[in-house]
Amino acid sequence: MTLSTTGAAKGRRVGRSDVARFSKRVSELRRLDDYQGGASVFPLAVEEIQRLGSLAGTGTFTQPVGRQLLSTLAELNQFAAWTAFDAGKLKRAKKLAQSASTAARQAGNRTLAATAMSELSYLTASGDDPGESVDMAKASLAIAGTAVLPVVRVVLADRLAWACARNGDVRGVDRALGIVEHAHDQRDATVEDEPDTVYWINRDESAIMAGRCWSELHEPARAVPVLEEITAPYDDTHAREMALYSGWLASSYVDAGDIEAATASARRAVDLSHQTASPRTDAMLRSMLERFEPHRGKPEVRGLLASAQF
Repeated sequence: MTLSTTGAAKGRRVGRSDVARFSKRVSELRRLDDYQGGASVFPLAVEEIQRLGSLAGTGTFTQPVGRQLLSTLAELNQFAAWTAFDAGKLKRAKKLAQSASTAARQAGNRTLAATAMSELSYLTASGDDPGESVDMAKASLAIAGTAVLPVVRVVLADRLAWACARNGDVRGVDRALGIVEHAHDQRDATVEDEPDTVYWINRDESAIMAGRCWSELHEPARAVPVLEEITAPYDDTHAREMALYSGWLASSYVDAGDIEAATASARRAVDLSHQTASPRTDAMLRSMLERFEPHRGKPEVRGLLASAQF
């Protein structure tokens, strides 16, 4: 879906208050997703995209308002892409991320164009063929340039690290995490209003990404200390996140040969996964449980595999 920046010839006047209403709604949906998961929230995000498209397609508005509508459409598509991915709809998620990128470019919104491209990189990296994801992640940093806020650069570099991890590039992960750390330092040294699109990012989230990367690369000596420590700031109301963190930690324990700790972490991940509507999480945990098959001879592992249901 695309919008004109000038509006239709007829229809009710669309103003900044309309844009603000949609911006508030996407902010609310982001927080809802934290607790309910993508399978529940994705249909709501699609409804908002349709409402915004209908309003803009039948209304009239100035060019400045048109650009704001396009930016809001980019935000909605980017968020919908995330929830589609979490709901297990990877192909749909990629299309929505591409729509977000198009709308952001049309609006002249460099920050949203960069984050939409980085989201597409993240989706590509998380699929079965992550080959192009590193180039996409690097492109997002190039689109951003030097003008974006440090917090945005954190997000872009975090996703570059993940793309490198999925492609087995240890040095690339190290370089990307170095960019992340520098951007966090810059963020700490400045006081600027930050967009709601990155409300969730902090040093803990970046540490989690680092732990994920090292887990993906089967580097338990680097993954386990990070993932063990980082679970502390989060409680079980964030069931999806805690299930994922516990699953990555379980995989790293398996790599480290600590099957007892791995089983305990995996059991917690499975229990938490039942509290959220996230097919992505379920798929990740099914893959994680396959790591336990060589250890089925242990009673605790047999119990885990027998009781785990999705």
